[in-house]
Amino acid sequence: MEEKDLFFPIKKLLEEKGFTVKGEINDIDILALKDEMMLAVELKLKISLKLIYQAIERFKICEKVYLGVPNEAIKSHQKHMKSLILLLKRLNIGLIVVKDLKATVLLDPLDYDVIKSRQRNQKKKIKAINEFKLREDKNVMGGSKGLRMTLYREQVIKVAQFLKIHQIATPKMIKNETQIDKVSSILQKNYYGWFERVERGKYQLSSIGQIELEKQTKK
Repeated sequence: MEEKDLFFPIKKLLEEKGFTVKGEINDIDILALKDEMMLAVELKLKISLKLIYQAIERFKICEKVYLGVPNEAIKSHQKHMKSLILLLKRLNIGLIVVKDLKATVLLDPLDYDVIKSRQRNQKKKIKAINEFKLREDKNVMGGSKGLRMTLYREQVIKVAQFLKIHQIATPKMIKNETQIDKVSSILQKNYYGWFERVERGKYQLSSIGQIELEKQTKK
């Protein structure tokens, strides 16, 4: 398929919506007029940042802007489709897809309500705020590779440090010293394998925990 193969299906779609459509007007792949509304469609075989840049440029003279792509381009973005749609929504860019010579509007450009979006994601916001407030290590570098320092991992390290000093301890002893409410859960679930139960209600560092804690203190 070539970019020109996208033209006629999209032209037909827009004409059915009452637009007068022409191609290649001042470097705009498709320009459509309806009453006082001017609409642009940028055609490409693949979705790229360059294509989005071009679409943004069209807002200088057009009220509505769409990307026009073949269905294959959508398939290649299937894994990140939700993120792509969110990006286009925030930029008020529409999306038209051509499959079997038929064009379909996959996304209409509408004014994106940032406040409503944040309200829908309130739980995620609260979780992020809680993580921010409870995390003590301020030296964790953003963008670093490998295992990330989360609040949970930070708490595991504090529990391990206590056990390194005291050898064997109960969850209550550790909680009183570290002020970590979820000590029992951390010890029992033992996701990293750092701990082992000596007897009922008493724990110590495992050999894995000793090695990993040593690595952590060297960072």
